[in-house]
Parts: sequence; structure tokens; C-alpha cells
Amino acid sequence: MATEKLSPRQRMINMMYIVLIALLALNVDKHVLKAFHLMEKNFITSAASYDQKNVLQMASFVKLLKDEEVKTTPYYNAAVEAQKISSDFDEYIEQLKTEIVALYDGRLEEEEGEDGLTSLKMPEGMEKHAYLFMVKEKGKKAAELQAKINTTRDRLLNLLKPKKDSLFIDNQAFDQVSSANLLYANEPATTSIADRSWASINLEYQPVGALVALLTQYQNNAKALEADVISNLMFGVHKIDYKIDQLNAAIIPQSNYVMEGENYTADVMLIATSSTSQPDITFNGEKLTTIEKGVGKVSFKVSGVGAKSISGFIEVKNPKTGKIEKRSYEHKYQVFKPVATVSPDAMNLLYRKLDNPLSISVPGFSAADIQVRASNGAIITGSNGHYNIKVDGSSNEVNVIVIAGGKNMGITKFRVRNVPDPNPMLGGIENKGIARTAPQLCAQDRILATLGRGFAYNLPFKVTKFKFIYQRRNGPPVLINATGNAITPRMKSLMCNARAGDRIYIENISARNNQYGIVKKVAPMAITVR
Repeated sequence: MATEKLSPRQRMINMMYIVLIALLALNVDKHVLKAFHLMEKNFITSAASYDQKNVLQMASFVKLLKDEEVKTTPYYNAAVEAQKISSDFDEYIEQLKTEIVALYDGRLEEEEGEDGLTSLKMPEGMEKHAYLFMVKEKGKKAAELQAKINTTRDRLLNLLKPKKDSLFIDNQAFDQVSSANLLYANEPATTSIADRSWASINLEYQPVGALVALLTQYQNNAKALEADVISNLMFGVHKIDYKIDQLNAAIIPQSNYVMEGENYTADVMLIATSSTSQPDITFNGEKLTTIEKGVGKVSFKVSGVGAKSISGFIEVKNPKTGKIEKRSYEHKYQVFKPVATVSPDAMNLLYRKLDNPLSISVPGFSAADIQVRASNGAIITGSNGHYNIKVDGSSNEVNVIVIAGGKNMGITKFRVRNVPDPNPMLGGIENKGIARTAPQLCAQDRILATLGRGFAYNLPFKVTKFKFIYQRRNGPPVLINATGNAITPRMKSLMCNARAGDRIYIENISARNNQYGIVKKVAPMAITVR
């Protein structure tokens, strides 16, 4: 930040932003962070499945190239281009993840018996990558990533788009793949001031554990789109005549992680088959009844968290030999229980009569699908993941209930406390019992009341009245009552002419916060003249 040419005001705003992100990070539940790590590992496993499918498809392409070179060459070249586009994107995201992980001291060392990718050392971190994407070079990194995602999608889909001298004469392949595509980084549909950009939602307000999982998902989605493009290029070769030289069964899930109560959705298919094939597909011991253009459609409700697996086989008649060929498939997936994340933006308690900000999210649900309620008469306002909760009653506890998809996602309990009494100050002199000189006293012009630097909110109080008592070392006291917070000329004269051993007492201080109408009695302060 020091290298940026920013105004003092902007530097202060940036510093406050970093502090806010740090406060948010402190309240991310460790179970949610672990879930993000499990998601990351499952995305990597899913990507490996797509890699295997693409290798098999390209092997089929090579064989076709030998048998029918003229017919196959343009489709093969397009498939090679699809691989290059996807590979370039995968390498770009991998380098970006490496850079982000390094910002938070990398990953934990692999322990004995541990299998696969280890967890991040600081999965809750937020401020460093938020600065990298949103502040450094005026958000250049975020814009670059968003453009890379959308450009990669467009370049891959463009290989299927009908145009002059193209491989496809209609929109069938393009429309089919485009509608199922998950590789996009589009701005939110709404554009009100309260809404944030794609970069802010996905890159700024996510802990690094969630961000790395999200980037891995984009890698996975790119490989899935690559697989769909290559499959349709293969279908293009067989558009007129149906020819299969090698059969391989595959199941392609829409997602490798499923929340309890949601549907598991996947496609079970023969690689390099055509729409004219009519295979018999068995799934978990039962025949599929929905088969569209050679693709079996699977959807079932999952229950119970943990590792799950599905398996089956595909039977189809070989057009060359006339014999029935059978290929088996198996797939593993992980079921997660949805967990609502309710994070107080300031601290883990609520202050009575104040608008206490909360950030609320549920993995797997958009902010628009989340409903928030509170107990004991507390009032909640806000939307899109950002809310304010106000408690006016006498209750010392409030429960925040989160509903998503019609289900209770969890209850978070908060303590409720009154706003503490502010501390008195004579101008810039704090109530610490330190003796002051007459010139120091003479320089002050008002009585202040402050909650101090340790309080979570910016809650200013203004003194409305006080009593000033001047006690000479040898002589009767002088009592002056004042309305407002200003030091009167008589008080000023006494302080400017104060002598060593004299004492000043400020009592009966009353202060008010105008925003919430909170009135507080402020503790008295005493100052000895030296």
C-alpha cells in the first residue's frame, strides 16, 4: 500500500477496510473452513475424471484420424485447440492459487498417513488477497481474472458456433453445451448501490480457504467444458454415419459435493457415442428409464453425510460385430451438511439499541435464498448477506435463526449488553489521575465523553451538562454549573491562574448520542495542579 499514490483520507479508508476484513476472518467457523478444504479436494478429484475422459476421447480421435483423415482432420484440430485453451486457463489459475496460498504461509506439512492435498495454514485469512485483487493497481488482478474466465468460456464455445466455413451448420451443439456451461464470471443481475460486483462478492469477502476452493472449481468447470466441446466435435465426425471403434463408460456429475437433502445430478454416457445409439444403462442395480440421445439422466436425493459411491454398467450393440458389449463405471462423491455462517462484523456480542452489523451466508445457497430471523423481539433489517440486528428489550441473549431452501440451517446465540458508560476528558486530558500544570489546563476548552479506542463501533457522545468545582489548596471551593460541553470564561480564568496543590473536580456529567438517543451518566474526573 505504501507504494500507491493515495491521499491521507484514502489511506485511512484502506486501513479501516483491512481491519474490518481481519475482524470478519476471526469469526469464520473452523468446520466451515474444513468443508471448503474438502470441496477443494473433491474438485481436484472431479477434474481428474474429466482429464481421463478427455484422454480417451483424444485417443479415439487419433484412431479416426488414421481411418478417415480428410473427414476427421478439421474436427481433430479443433479438439487440440480446445485442449490448449483449457490447459492455458488451468495453468493461469494454478499460478494464481500458488501466489495466493503463499500470501498466507502456504499449506500444512503432510502428516504420516495423511492422503492428498493438505490444509492451508491460515484458511481464515482475508485481508491479503482482498488487497491483491481489489486495491493493488486499482483492482487490476480481479478484472484480469474475471476476463480470463469469460474469455476462456467464449473461446471454447466458439469452436462449436456456426459461422462461415465452420464445422457445424446449426446451433444444436453450441446451444446444448452453452446451456450446461458453468464457466462464467458474470456481474450480478441487479445494479442497486447495495449490490456488490462479481469481484467483491467472490474475491473480496471470502476467506482464503473458500477462495482457493472457488478457483479450483473454475479449473474443474473449464475441464468439464473442454470435455463437452471435444465430445461434440467427435459427434460432428459421426454426424452422418455412426461408427464406434472403442467403448468406455463414464459418469459425469454436475457436482462432486452435495448437501444433505439436495439432489445428486449426473450424466452417465458412452464416450464417443452418437445420438442414434440406444444403450441399456444400469445404475446402482436398476435400469435407467430416462435416456436421451444415448445419455442416461440420473437424479436422486441424498441423505447422510460422508463419502458415498455409485456404480453400474452400460450395454450396447457393436455395429460392426453385432455383439452386446458391456462397460462398467464407478464414481465416488462427498455429502456435506449445510452450515449457516453468522459472523458479527464487530465482535461476538450485540449492544442494546444499536444497529449491530452481521454477515450471513450458507454454502450452496445464494444470498437471495436466505431468510434471517431473531428471537426476543430483536429486529433484523438488510439483505444480500449483510444485515443489522437491533435489540431494544431487556433480554441478555438473542438467537439468530437462518433459513435457506425452506430448511433451518442453524441457530447462533449472541450475548446482549448495554452500551458502556463513556469516559470523561477535559479537552485532550484523560482521566488518569496525572497532575497537570496551569498552562496545560488553560489550553483546554471543553468537556468530552468518549468510549475509547477499544469499543467496536464509532459511537460519539456529546456532553450536555456538567458541574465544575475548583478547590484551592487554602481557600473555599468555587462551584460552577454548565449546560453544554464548553468551558466558561470563569472556568478558563481559574485554570489559567491555577497554583500547585489546587484541585479541579468535574462532576454530574451527562452525555448523549444523537443517532440512537442514548443518554449516559459519565464518571467524575479529578485533576491536581502541579
